[in-house]
Amino acid sequence: MNAIILSIGDELTSGLTINSNAAWLGQQLSTLGMNCRLQLTVGDDQAAIVSAIKQSIPHCDVLLISGGLGPTEDDLTRGSVAEALDEPLVQDPSALHDLEFFFERIKRTMTDNNRLQAMRPRSASCVKNSCGTAPGIIARSGSTQIFVMPGVPKEMKAMFEQSYLPLLQAAAGGVVRQIAKLNISGAGESWIGAQIADLMKRGANPAVGTTVHDGIVSVRIYATGRRDQVTAMIAEKTAVVRQRLGALIFSSDEITLDAVVTQHLLQHHQTIATAESCTGGMVAMMLTNFPGSSKCFKQGWVTYSNESKATELHINPELIKTYGAVSREVAGTMATQARKQAQATWAIGITGIAGPDCGSPEKPVGLVYISIAGPQSPDDLYIRACHFSGDRHSIRLRSSQMALTLLRLKLLGLDPAAILPP
Repeated sequence: MNAIILSIGDELTSGLTINSNAAWLGQQLSTLGMNCRLQLTVGDDQAAIVSAIKQSIPHCDVLLISGGLGPTEDDLTRGSVAEALDEPLVQDPSALHDLEFFFERIKRTMTDNNRLQAMRPRSASCVKNSCGTAPGIIARSGSTQIFVMPGVPKEMKAMFEQSYLPLLQAAAGGVVRQIAKLNISGAGESWIGAQIADLMKRGANPAVGTTVHDGIVSVRIYATGRRDQVTAMIAEKTAVVRQRLGALIFSSDEITLDAVVTQHLLQHHQTIATAESCTGGMVAMMLTNFPGSSKCFKQGWVTYSNESKATELHINPELIKTYGAVSREVAGTMATQARKQAQATWAIGITGIAGPDCGSPEKPVGLVYISIAGPQSPDDLYIRACHFSGDRHSIRLRSSQMALTLLRLKLLGLDPAAILPP
């Protein structure tokens, strides 16, 4: 089944309010196995609302409308639905009774404006609002069902779950959609897409797609079918993706990279120290995001200047003078010195050029050296030169994520050079 979500309100089109209703409704439709073909947002303009409704009806089985059911002059949804259906507005006696009872219960006088909320298109029916005054509306145009809800998120969600969800479940005929999410770090979306390109064909079931958020790539697997079928379909496709991407996958669902690393350190009674330059303590922040992290995080240094690298980490100034602060040699020494001074199992050293200034042809903006010193240091030392693009924040964030990625692979006893793409 195909659905369209229509959101109404000047506060949405102006950007003053984030349209969380549409996102939530899209998620609900997805779990029902329905295809949300389009999400539209229209301001408080009756002609525009009517046009959006008329244009949507031929292209969907279900039209979900939220917003514009209040008692004020800019609440135009009722009249717009009636105009789109070419019907007059009539008063619903049951809805009016509910409104009168609501105001009587809270001991307030109901105005004529509130009476307008009991109006509906002639062929439609009103739906009780358990959280507010504005009734919803159920209407039909040909084979398209139209469900109208208030724009207040609490009221909209309650009405959808109590009144509309059972109807949509019945219409879906037992079809559901399940989604599996696999999270990957250390590789770009294009490289990951190339590894699973044959799984991402349009129209396939299960469907496979990728998304990126703050440098983390997620592979999402969508399976649609009977409830007893989709679990097996998801498991089969997930196994194929895991086989293709292997150790690059660090978690599923909403488990973050820093949570995975911290949990591993805690479970294995290992400790970590950090020495950061261009990331300014971001890695230390990530490693201390969780209660109990004090049991594994020993100490962190932010040695931004050359002087602090020498005085705090006891790095020989001649090393910095010879190779430069942004170099493999300095990054490796930062990690080994941090591990030694903190007496930690592991240590991370990071130095680089986050920009936007101070780059050169030899050492451009985005060049970052990341080092991991392990339990068998100084022999157990891995250093990687990375080249990141983007603005200053992006480079710092991606550097921090790569540091945790390298640490995670080392914690698993793996060679990052053999796992990560070049």
